[in-house]
Amino acid sequence: MNIYSYALSLGVVEYQTAVLRDDMDRAAEILPTLPKDQLNKVARFLEGKGLKELALQLTTDQDHKFDLALQLDNLDTALDIARTVPEVEAELKWKSLGDRALAVWRFELARECFEKGNDLSALMLLLLAIGGWLSLTGFIASFSTVEKGQNNLAFAILLQLGDSHACIDLLIKTQRAPEAALFARTYAPSQVPKAVVAWHADLEAKKRPKIAATVAHPKNHADLFEKGWEDLRVGKLATACS
Repeated sequence: MNIYSYALSLGVVEYQTAVLRDDMDRAAEILPTLPKDQLNKVARFLEGKGLKELALQLTTDQDHKFDLALQLDNLDTALDIARTVPEVEAELKWKSLGDRALAVWRFELARECFEKGNDLSALMLLLLAIGGWLSLTGFIASFSTVEKGQNNLAFAILLQLGDSHACIDLLIKTQRAPEAALFARTYAPSQVPKAVVAWHADLEAKKRPKIAATVAHPKNHADLFEKGWEDLRVGKLATACS
């Protein structure tokens, strides 16, 4: 015969019964007598009954408290918790808090959260939405988007800023010389020679000299470029981005 024992707190049962009967005065009288190790269980019970404010006050589980604070839009409490969590574990909390802050129009808090949560895409969209052009200018360097593998994000930012030369440099740096040449041909003709040279070098490195020979350099094959093609200005890029 196997015998199993279970601990059942009479105080917890009485408290839950009072809550179910909607006798909150009686529940408040019982609350101070509850064992400390049962408070998280009681908080979960209260959350299930829709009493999230009370659950937030009782729970000692920081993850549970954070989730409740978000649900209640008590973002200051959630922020305090996120700041105490070790950096390696806090990223998801920062992102969740940032999303909620954005939903309730707390843009500065959202920005702080996206920065600390390393949510670069969300941060870029936020800065674009609030017109943070100066912040966008320093965004790539400060967060090292290229080094983090966020090449598409870095390009999108530069494109929004209308910096065609930087767009081309980024494409070349990330081994996208063909795209750099086509982009330069459309938006920054003065950069075409540099992009074509990079394209040639890339093809030569890949042992494709025949293909490289078909890529026209404007200096050596001027007849292949229509008259006046160099007159294109960066303004076209600004128009395309607007």
